[in-house]
Amino acid sequence: MSAPRLLVLLMAGLLLAPMVTATEGRAPPQCGEYDLSDVVSSSSGVAVDPGACIIIDIGIRPHSTTLAIDIEVLDDAMDVLMFDQTSIQTYQNGQNYRSTFNQESSFESMIGSVWLDWAPPQSLNQKNWYIVFDNTEHDGDEGMGDQGGMTSRFKIQLAPASVEDYPLIHDTFLLEPGERINMASFSVDSGTDLSYWVHPISGDGEVFVQSDNQLSGDLIISGTRIDGFDGQDTTQLDWTVSEFLDLQNLNLIAEAGSSGLHFSTKAWFSPVLAPLIVDYSNSTTTIGEKITLDATGTPNSLNQVLSLSWDFDSDGVEDGTGNLVEASWNTPGIKTVNLTAESKTGEITIAAHQIEVIDVEPPTAAIFTTGGVPDLNGDIRLLRNSNLTLQASNSNDDHAIASASWSVDGEQVSSASQFTVSWSEIGTYTVTLTVTDPSGNNGNTNMTIIVYDSTKPTLVTIDIREITEVEKGEEVEFKAKAADEWDDQDDLRFTWDLDLSRDSNGDGDATNDADFSGPNLKIKFEETGKTKFALTVYDQSNNSDFEIFEVEVVEPPSNTALLAIVSVVFVVIIVVSGVVLFGYKGVQRRHAIELLMARGLSRDEATTRVYDISKSVKLPAFAKAAQMAGISEGDVVKSAAQLQSEAKSQEFQSIYGNSGQIDPNAGFRAPQSSRQIDPALAEAALAAFADEAPTPAVVNSTPATSSGKVKSGGIALPQQTEPAKHSLRSQCSACGKEFSVEIPSSIMSAVVACPHCSTDQLFER
Repeated sequence: MSAPRLLVLLMAGLLLAPMVTATEGRAPPQCGEYDLSDVVSSSSGVAVDPGACIIIDIGIRPHSTTLAIDIEVLDDAMDVLMFDQTSIQTYQNGQNYRSTFNQESSFESMIGSVWLDWAPPQSLNQKNWYIVFDNTEHDGDEGMGDQGGMTSRFKIQLAPASVEDYPLIHDTFLLEPGERINMASFSVDSGTDLSYWVHPISGDGEVFVQSDNQLSGDLIISGTRIDGFDGQDTTQLDWTVSEFLDLQNLNLIAEAGSSGLHFSTKAWFSPVLAPLIVDYSNSTTTIGEKITLDATGTPNSLNQVLSLSWDFDSDGVEDGTGNLVEASWNTPGIKTVNLTAESKTGEITIAAHQIEVIDVEPPTAAIFTTGGVPDLNGDIRLLRNSNLTLQASNSNDDHAIASASWSVDGEQVSSASQFTVSWSEIGTYTVTLTVTDPSGNNGNTNMTIIVYDSTKPTLVTIDIREITEVEKGEEVEFKAKAADEWDDQDDLRFTWDLDLSRDSNGDGDATNDADFSGPNLKIKFEETGKTKFALTVYDQSNNSDFEIFEVEVVEPPSNTALLAIVSVVFVVIIVVSGVVLFGYKGVQRRHAIELLMARGLSRDEATTRVYDISKSVKLPAFAKAAQMAGISEGDVVKSAAQLQSEAKSQEFQSIYGNSGQIDPNAGFRAPQSSRQIDPALAEAALAAFADEAPTPAVVNSTPATSSGKVKSGGIALPQQTEPAKHSLRSQCSACGKEFSVEIPSSIMSAVVACPHCSTDQLFER
């Protein structure tokens, strides 16, 4: 196109409508650049010649602002493309721009009118945006879209879209055939109204709501589907969140049909305003008792509640604000509590709740006296015939005193608030005052009554403080107790804070977190060292008492020490058993020797016999004395002298026969000498035997010889032969020198002193 012609067209455009042209034959397009204000005022449209383009700067647009865009293309089709501040350079440089323009807000080969509500994509920084009206064969369009043709005109209107009070989503989407997207997720209170409309631009599809567990299938929430789009008509749906979906996560889904789906949509909420009162006193309380009223359960998922105000007695006067308040009343009756909720949009809703206040506290009867003198016990001492004035005016009640009654010694005497008594007789009189309140509660006293006010609970921690040390890994139980004058034990709440370094409830106090609740805490400590925990008790009015405790966690005792103790005990048992057994044997040996001596044996013979039996007979561990002596029932034990006498008697009988004649020379025969035992050797042998090494003493005596006398007939009596002896040789265990000794054949062992060092040595055959 020549320059004169371009000048003419420009002049005509200035008179009739704005118009842009471009120089043909240049690869990078030479586009006219305008501000939005330059083109929106044209009533007939802005003309764009073939091969020309216009770039309109629509300014910096944040993602939070949705733009309402109306576009109309007249006379011939054009490409309407949306670029940001970065991608517009690709277009201006003549490069391939097909992957850089915004698909949702762009239209290729467009003719006619279209409107859409579009929000810029989210980004860290706000961007400047541009709309291009392209009526040229751009080198970077890959042959797609409009390729020029004839002069075209456009009209455009662009401004921020209207904003709802509680929006969910407001944007334009472009879906491929069969594609499904989750446009927005939400979780709101039941009773909230969800409204959304869909404006189809092209294609077909549907929009609906699914819960999280429906996302993987085709099930949807009933009553939430919009489908069957009819041309360019906008379809709106209003749906109320049901109670079973209260605060459940829900999803607004769009799904394209077989031809894809290009549409704008807007969804918003109309939140429910329904103040909710929770009364922890079960709608009943007593005069003067504070109760907590809780409105934290009021639906407010969309922060729709601007303020909450309380009126405790329906008098139109605000008595409290906020989610949690405390209330009390001084008179009985049915009290109506009004909770007023105001939304951010100025909507107001009132919820009413009734609480019955009852008078359960009996009045306090008090007697005030005029006259008389009180003693240390509180009794009144009064002279006979003196007057004593009694008054009930000091009696009190949490509501009121309705009546008073007086009795003396159980007999009613007056119903007045005050009366005077007097007695002429000496005695003891009991005056009783009974007062009644309007609720029928009675209180009485005998001259004096004490009134107690409610106090804070008091922790009783003696059982906990006794536990100062626990073993690592050992389960230990801490038992909390508390006393309170007004609240029952069942109404007291105990909380345990096990980590004093962490404020889990976010109230700024790291020592009152309820890591565990209840009066009894069972816990195992897994780390050694000192550890601290806190205990707090609360009553119904949230009065509390608090205390911090510290315990030392130690390693459990080792099993090695236990095994050592068991080993020592086992050794002690063995040693004691040995001592007992050894002592028992020594005692029984001595008894055995005494038994044998009682039967005629000498100590030396008895000791030798007991020793021989212990060597030759296997005796039980706890053998008795008779077993050690070898004595059984019916046995006869004979000494060596008895055996020798019997042998001689048998010898005489064999020579002379058993004629019973008396030896005529018996009176003149020399007496036989009996064997003598050295007492010192016998004692030494006995002592050695008691120490488990019996060594019978040597019998250093020789049998007495008998000289034969010739009886009548000239026969000489045979002389007694000396017993045979054995010679034994040994080496002294003390000095090592050898020596020998001869012992009779009837002796099996003997203790002999060494001739060199005088050390006793044991010889045995």
